[in-house]
Amino acid sequence: MRELPRELELAWFRNVLTMEQTEDGWVPVRFTDKQMRVYAQTESLDLRSRCPAGVCLDVLTNASYIEWDYAIGRTARPWAYFDLYVDGVWAASPGCDNLAEDPGTRRFELPDRPGDGAMRRLTLYLPHNAELVLRAVRFSEGAEVREVPRPARRMLCLGDSITQGMDARRPSAIYPVLLSRALDAELLNQGVGGYVFSEESLDEELPYRPDVITVAYGTNDWGRHETIASFERACSGFFAKLTEIYPSTLVYVLTPLWRADQDKPRPLGAFADVGAAIQRIAGAYRNVWLIDGDALIPHRPELFGDAYLHPNEEGFLHMAMNTLQRIGKYELVSPL
Repeated sequence: MRELPRELELAWFRNVLTMEQTEDGWVPVRFTDKQMRVYAQTESLDLRSRCPAGVCLDVLTNASYIEWDYAIGRTARPWAYFDLYVDGVWAASPGCDNLAEDPGTRRFELPDRPGDGAMRRLTLYLPHNAELVLRAVRFSEGAEVREVPRPARRMLCLGDSITQGMDARRPSAIYPVLLSRALDAELLNQGVGGYVFSEESLDEELPYRPDVITVAYGTNDWGRHETIASFERACSGFFAKLTEIYPSTLVYVLTPLWRADQDKPRPLGAFADVGAAIQRIAGAYRNVWLIDGDALIPHRPELFGDAYLHPNEEGFLHMAMNTLQRIGKYELVSPL
């Protein structure tokens, strides 16, 4: 069997800042130390920042099987699944809803095909809603394993639980992954469930220079701020810092999605006031394009895992396809 060697611990992985090696195995990391300290101030944010949303192992190999050992830690949702693609086509989604019964090891036998022994691309997406330690990755004995060339484009997705991927079960069904696959872009998903507009979350020294950025906050801000003025200050500070760090990077801002309780009163004001403020503040920057989040997913509870806020797999598909349609109008060309 061929195991994951130390010198290739990062080269085989995509959509991640680094793979931290611990005594127990490899831990995917999506954030800088500075960002992690911000999220560590709250237990729920700390957990969600440690989930490997969007991260995948991506290799070319002639192996007849792949096997991986892992440990699941804290979870933001009571399930954990992997998604495996062979030559870009979905092949399997091993995992379970009852994590007490999770075996901690998975194996996938590649189907035979004419010309067996040829190199095939294997892409394994890791759970987006659970802490994970990857203990080992094994391929069939004598198999060749190569790094996949990196895409030319890089995408950074900033946001809350919807960007992280709640409430999809499958990690490749979340909208940042769907966008990155459609655009052939490397992805860094920095969505953190429960988060809001805050300039503290932006690190000027992030070692990842995106060509495209998406921003999707606001739904949590609606219940977090007591006044619209307080929200506007936080939103303004975020976009001032974001555009200072990335003055010529194309930024797509998704205003908040429909939510079933959006007509309930909140101290800040109407839910629509949040979207209007985002449009006014973000729209003042010349490298920012606005996308109406309310129009991305039909207003139907069955498209949301919790029936009111977090999209399910079908909801995310609508969101990704409609976002791609709107991005296409800008042709992914910076307006600067």
